[in-house]
Amino acid sequence: MPGDSQWKKEDGAVAAEFALVVTILLLMCMLCFEIAMIMHAQLVLSTASREGARQAAVHGGYATEVQQRIDSLLQMGGLCPSEADLAVKPNQAAYGRPVEVGIEYSYQLRTQMLRSVLPDSIQLSAQVVTRSERLDER
Repeated sequence: MPGDSQWKKEDGAVAAEFALVVTILLLMCMLCFEIAMIMHAQLVLSTASREGARQAAVHGGYATEVQQRIDSLLQMGGLCPSEADLAVKPNQAAYGRPVEVGIEYSYQLRTQMLRSVLPDSIQLSAQVVTRSERLDER
């Protein structure tokens, strides 16, 4: 039958198109997953810096409670606290003075396929400025 040979010629083309489309769809799904994980990490950093700034405002600057609170929130959010860089400026602030808390985090991509296309890590950061509420003890 003349129609059978035409179908056999197209079978290879269909398989090649399917392989190409599936690869592109898989890459897009992995990219969506990675973007969602990056957004999650950024939200965790924002929350941790806000809570750390609150602790710094109460204590009038850097205190061990600030570090503990931020580490706790990062760990609850699935981020490694040891990979986060914390900066509190100034170390001691008088009542009403601004206190700035910043966190930088190097997010490591989770999908191996995207590591070959994108950089291995993405720098994320969050900063919050608040006012010191600590009253000087006389």
